[in-house]
Amino acid sequence: MDVLHTAIEVTDLDATREFYEDLLGLERSREYEQHGVRNYYVTGAGPGELQFRVVDAVPDPAGIDHIAIAADDVDATVETAVSEYGVTVEREPATLERVNRRLAALTDPDGYTVHLIEEL
Repeated sequence: MDVLHTAIEVTDLDATREFYEDLLGLERSREYEQHGVRNYYVTGAGPGELQFRVVDAVPDPAGIDHIAIAADDVDATVETAVSEYGVTVEREPATLERVNRRLAALTDPDGYTVHLIEEL
């Protein structure tokens, strides 16, 4: 079995698109409306998708610790996130020697923590 997608609620689809597509480089894979709820999906090089469900109320990300996204260059992505998008950095880039990865954490437009992970 494979994980197909993870669904999270967002309030501003334009801000979500800007963060996940423009900044992080994910691509829209599909979009539709069902039962009055707009559904928008993005994907990267892997098999899974992120599904965004647009809601009126500000979502509470309780229970979701973080979303992990593979990055080619964590440092450059964080620099762009701050300088061009005004994104909050929760954790500055650091090398995790025990797993041979570089990691940083950003906050997306709805308050979800996004880990950027670079394989070294």
